[in-house]
Amino acid sequence: MDDPPEEAYGRVTNPERFAPLMPAAEELIRDLASRFDVTISRGPAAPSKSKTVAILETVRITPARTDQAPLTITFTSFPGLYLDAGAWQHIALPSCGCDACSEDAESTLRELAEYSEALTAGQLSERITGNLRPVLEHSWEGNGWGRSGESSLSREKAANLRAGPVQPPADGRWMTWSTTLPS
Repeated sequence: MDDPPEEAYGRVTNPERFAPLMPAAEELIRDLASRFDVTISRGPAAPSKSKTVAILETVRITPARTDQAPLTITFTSFPGLYLDAGAWQHIALPSCGCDACSEDAESTLRELAEYSEALTAGQLSERITGNLRPVLEHSWEGNGWGRSGESSLSREKAANLRAGPVQPPADGRWMTWSTTLPS
């Protein structure tokens, strides 16, 4: 929307425009399970901190090797998704969804495909640098797109992230997912 009115920010009049994300994510899960050596586990998600959006289900997709980035897809009542990729990447699809944003189902579906393709191709890098002033760095190198960023961390937050159950490889670069053997 070009120069949306102030009241459009924070207002969501048609969240159902993102409903196609739900079946697309289910199809993605089936596709990843058929092409890659992964374990799929479904279960309830942690309770939502939001008063308006409920967490419906969490699907964990765990590659066979620990140097391959895991993916967790969380379905929400918005309707929307959270993607937790690798050790520390948390992506909301849609990222906002308010009436002022230009997000629509088509662009959000494209993002879902881009992130999953980049992840399975080993095109995610993430690491924490520095001890006195830790910085979380990440980089996505997709096919024709890329995203990167860094954020300062407190030493306590860096220590908590470094102690988490999922850690990136020593150089920060996640590896390509292993494919399934033809039957």
